[in-house]
Amino acid sequence: MIACLRTLAASKKLKAAHVVVLSIVASGSLATAQTPASPDTPASTYKANCAICHGDDGSGSAIGARLHVKDLRSKEVQDKSASELEQTVRAGTGNMPAFGSRLDGEQIQKLIELIRQKTQKLP
Repeated sequence: MIACLRTLAASKKLKAAHVVVLSIVASGSLATAQTPASPDTPASTYKANCAICHGDDGSGSAIGARLHVKDLRSKEVQDKSASELEQTVRAGTGNMPAFGSRLDGEQIQKLIELIRQKTQKLP
């Protein structure tokens, strides 16, 4: 989440005041997400790292729309192999920051599985 905010600030997509407010909110939610009382699940990892841009359901958030993020439910994304998605999460692409230094391989694989599951529930 912090990486997304840094990307937004660097690309001047948000005003400085927005970045400060979002950083404060992000810091609070990251601290909560990493406490021992909150287990590290794919859903909590997604919420802490992805939802700010990709939205809770993968369709994108208001911030994501400004950054032109991909709808994770789209055929384009869903047709990618697990290794292609893993590479995107690990190395980043476009406005998406790299998460390879923050998430291990197992966390990334579980995120990909979660994204696939989210789309299977759609009509």
